Amino acid sequence: MDSNRERSKMLLNPRRLKRMPINLRKKAIREARNLAGMQQPTKSQRRLRKSTSTKSRLQNDFERAEHNAMLTASSHELQQILSEFEELADVPYDATPTELLGLIAQAENRATTIYVQRDGLSTLKIMLHQRSPTVAQLKKAIATISCAQLKRRQRERRRVADEDDAGRADDGSRQQVVGSAGAKVLPRSSGELVNSALRNGHEHRAFVSWRFLWRCFALFNVDTNQPIDDNVDNGRATLTALGIENGAKLKFVHRVKYFGRKRQS
Repeated sequence: MDSNRERSKMLLNPRRLKRMPINLRKKAIREARNLAGMQQPTKSQRRLRKSTSTKSRLQNDFERAEHNAMLTASSHELQQILSEFEELADVPYDATPTELLGLIAQAENRATTIYVQRDGLSTLKIMLHQRSPTVAQLKKAIATISCAQLKRRQRERRRVADEDDAGRADDGSRQQVVGSAGAKVLPRSSGELVNSALRNGHEHRAFVSWRFLWRCFALFNVDTNQPIDDNVDNGRATLTALGIENGAKLKFVHRVKYFGRKRQS
């Protein structure tokens, strides 16, 4: 351990690091970090770390339970408020700011509505509140609304599964006849954001990011039968400049098919 500590100090000598090239400097810092991680903690440190982690874990569990209870109460209260007004009956209680701004702009007749078709999934209705929306704002709205709809779909699946489990638990005679083999197995919730995973024969990764998806997929204008280059002016090009009008229909296509392969930076 002493030799590792001495070697780590030697590698992190400021004068020595200053004379090194950038690649060797990074290598020395990386080796020193690895050596520091190899040092074994003492018994007192292990005991203190274990007790501290247990206390913090209990505190985090308590705070998480309180936070979830507050969210549940707020959701029920919002549902009750929205149900009392006919004008707000179609507004989801967990609406995102993008959806709310789009609904307000639609009520004021100044929204830009775009329909994004997805293979095997429902069509996204994107309402942009900006007066001259750009393609970057459209992509951000698509990501936000699709993730919100995915959470609602997963919540509905869990609710249906819980109701089925409760029904099977109450109906004891039916449970004896059907058994575990007759129980319905719902499809596992997955990150279906661009197209249906079940239709393509495989499931998407559950926590795939939109940054990764935009590297793989691009938007295609169904009305003009042309792909949309979202890199024009670094995403600041307006939808009108790209030929996307109000009420246009778009869909997802593989980016490599129309724009070729590009080296990832």
